[in-house]
Amino acid sequence: MNVSFSPTICEEFLKHLDSKSGYEILRQAAENMGVPSLEENACTAVTNIVSIKQPAKSIDIGCGIGVSSMAVLKGFPATHLTAVDGNLERGLFFQNYFKDYKNVTYYQMRGEQFLKTTDEKYDFAFIDTVKREYSSIWQLLKPRLNKNACVIFDDILIYGYVMCMECETPYKYQSNRREVLNFINEIFEDETLNAQIIPVNGGLLSISLK
Repeated sequence: MNVSFSPTICEEFLKHLDSKSGYEILRQAAENMGVPSLEENACTAVTNIVSIKQPAKSIDIGCGIGVSSMAVLKGFPATHLTAVDGNLERGLFFQNYFKDYKNVTYYQMRGEQFLKTTDEKYDFAFIDTVKREYSSIWQLLKPRLNKNACVIFDDILIYGYVMCMECETPYKYQSNRREVLNFINEIFEDETLNAQIIPVNGGLLSISLK
């Protein structure tokens, strides 16, 4: 028997399975502050990937108030996490919330700026910044990755518009759609990479070095 279902039904089903995952405080704080945060199912996906990879060094670019950073730390609490965000208000919240985490270092600056100044190399990276900057961030990040590193870019589907024709896309998203679609094609055409799109929430682009 074939059973058809919609992504919405699937999301609701998964939400009930993982209703006490431990992100409630941070996600509620994000809602109260009116700032975006990583959705519950995306958090779970990140945590699962990190738990398999067990990265010694991780970086979260565009960390916001720390929901995605918590997803990384839940996956592998021993990782040394570098968190980067250019927003002062979110940064102050992040630093206060994670003040007792000795393995977390925060930098208040734009992701591209940080990558131009660091000499560190990473085993895992989570990226959630301005979508039109994804390609340039990738070019800066790639030399900073260790062998077998994994990178995840959040919201890669841009509300599904990357799968639509440009004429079907609202004008304010057309430029982002073109640039993100070019970035996706760039990644999938690179034979030195393994890549897949994980269809949870806004879509996660997972990349690993061969």
